Amino acid sequence: MIVLVVSVLLLIIHQGQCAVQATAILYADNTNKSAGILTFTQDNAGASVRISGSLSGLNITSAHGFHVHEFGVSETVPNCTAAGGHFNPLKTLHGPRTANITSRHVGDLGNITTDDKGNANINIEDSIIQLYNGNRSIVNLTIVVHRMRDDGGQGGASSSNTTGDAGARVLCGRILSSDALIIKPAMFIYHIAIMTAILMFY
Repeated sequence: MIVLVVSVLLLIIHQGQCAVQATAILYADNTNKSAGILTFTQDNAGASVRISGSLSGLNITSAHGFHVHEFGVSETVPNCTAAGGHFNPLKTLHGPRTANITSRHVGDLGNITTDDKGNANINIEDSIIQLYNGNRSIVNLTIVVHRMRDDGGQGGASSSNTTGDAGARVLCGRILSSDALIIKPAMFIYHIAIMTAILMFY
């Protein structure tokens, strides 16, 4: 019984109070030239995923399609084509990042925009992708930046409903989970106190 109580409480601490983090180093297609690092953070299983970081070497003052694709690629010299299509476990049509889960691919993250030097500063949240285990987890998949703007599936081109007509893949990187969990100290202490109180009765 004691083992069961401890196990349940530790599961609560892990699932509810630990942030999960992943990173991706993006490279120019088929090269080892790094364009920057993105960090993915999810505070708990019910929270949105935050994506932050900076990328360089893109077209100046422009929008670039930004998607998670279905396969992982090499961590050092990635072939972006090998990432396959958009991550789409629910078999839906392509759509904008703001669409609901039935009207976009899980991997549809819209566009990122660059400045007059070709740099993009990224700070977005998405409630559909996941880092926790599940069929929407993007861990070990590939984040891809395309040459052109994603039309959100509404551009009328033959590829709008599958790729957003975003063109060639110029940067990509494998999304790798961090080994560390980020535990929220206050709630961790709270749950440890509860666990200790329960165990005192056994």
